[in-house]
Amino acid sequence: MKIKILETFFNVNRNLARDLVRKLRARQQAQKTQELRKNKRSDFRRWEKSSALYSEWDERTIKMATFLYPGSNIIEFGAGNMVLKENLPPNCSYTPSDIYKRSGDVIVCDLNEPVEIDLSKYDTAVFSGVLEYVYNIDQVFEQLKPFMRYVVLSYSCKDLSDADRLERGWLSDYSREELERIFKKHDYEIITGGQWRKQLLYSLKQKSYSQCE
Repeated sequence: MKIKILETFFNVNRNLARDLVRKLRARQQAQKTQELRKNKRSDFRRWEKSSALYSEWDERTIKMATFLYPGSNIIEFGAGNMVLKENLPPNCSYTPSDIYKRSGDVIVCDLNEPVEIDLSKYDTAVFSGVLEYVYNIDQVFEQLKPFMRYVVLSYSCKDLSDADRLERGWLSDYSREELERIFKKHDYEIITGGQWRKQLLYSLKQKSYSQCE
């Protein structure tokens, strides 16, 4: 009986300790996010760690891959572990881009700075779980518009998700209406959409693309 009481005591205290550590880490992340927002900086330290890339995100990327067209020339921003590469439709070309260079073929790009990649090589841009970490999505679309016929993206809108955005490290707080207003401003129409957990998924096509060719 005493052994069982001791085991229960240690298990309860172990769980309390884990919960306390989780809360402390969340508080630290929230403080860090506030500092990043203040200085308009990306979280480089976070993304250089492989542990920051969760396998559960793969499901979202695989679902978004079904929005892509065969024969597309694709650039993925925030490519991470490049799960998208293994789930593309036939005859697609693929270029990974990320804030951190995880392999030799990755093009380094910080979306909170001007994009210096030659985007004329591509017709499709993919953002899977990336735009929450971008301050000015409108500015990103402004750079995409001359080149990208299609854009496939996910976003957790502030009016649809109850997640603590600071604790998640998210740097932007767009509502669904604000996000879709940006699409319209840059002449992108919503072709199809969906949802992954509390994140919206979009497949966009630029209506005026033929004028850019």
